[in-house]
Amino acid sequence: MTAPDTSNDGESLPHRHSAIARVSVPVRVRLCVVLGMLPVLAFTTACLVYNAPQSPASVRLIGPARQVLEPYFWQDWQLFGPTPGTSNDQVYLRARIQYGGKVVETAPVEVEKAIDEAPRGFRINPTKLPGIMLAFDQTSSHYASAATRIKKLPAARRKAAQAALDKRYKADFEEMQRFFSARAHSLYPGARILAVQATYKTQPIIPFSERYESPRPEETIKGLLQTSWMPYVPGVAQ
Repeated sequence: MTAPDTSNDGESLPHRHSAIARVSVPVRVRLCVVLGMLPVLAFTTACLVYNAPQSPASVRLIGPARQVLEPYFWQDWQLFGPTPGTSNDQVYLRARIQYGGKVVETAPVEVEKAIDEAPRGFRINPTKLPGIMLAFDQTSSHYASAATRIKKLPAARRKAAQAALDKRYKADFEEMQRFFSARAHSLYPGARILAVQATYKTQPIIPFSERYESPRPEETIKGLLQTSWMPYVPGVAQ
């Protein structure tokens, strides 16, 4: 009969295995594992609620889910399959400045391109400013389309329709007023700015298949909307 294999200290292998099995995991390790799993569970739950079809339950839970996801984990889903753009949006900013006892108006400055390229400056945590400009571009386009339709109405109905349109977009234009006040402050630091005005334009992108045609297709810049002169909001840039 063969004797069981032993180690140098004389302990048999089966006995050693049972001793290892009886070793308990320290409480602090278990606690760390549990605490580490809580953020994972919270993030997973927020993702499920955020992407779930609309329902009474998801409507009630979407607020907390957005608080978890949108500050740092929000995604622009066009990243995965964008539709090729057909135009470039442009925004020109002007400012009224009190200078030497006179009120002067600055030349238009295109501000959207610099904002669109801003995320490249810090790719680890890129700025969300391009998303704001995208929202403003969409707002201006929708407002301009609605205003064009109003102009085709009978004269007796235009005034009321325009007033209703302005009321519907009041909050949007107030956001523009604050945003462009901050941009004007960055363009003209130290100046006494009185008012700001934004002009939205669009320029078509030549399709790749037409880029080498002769004559070259025109890329005519078309104006979409020009805001009224909006009073400068002091302190908004701080």
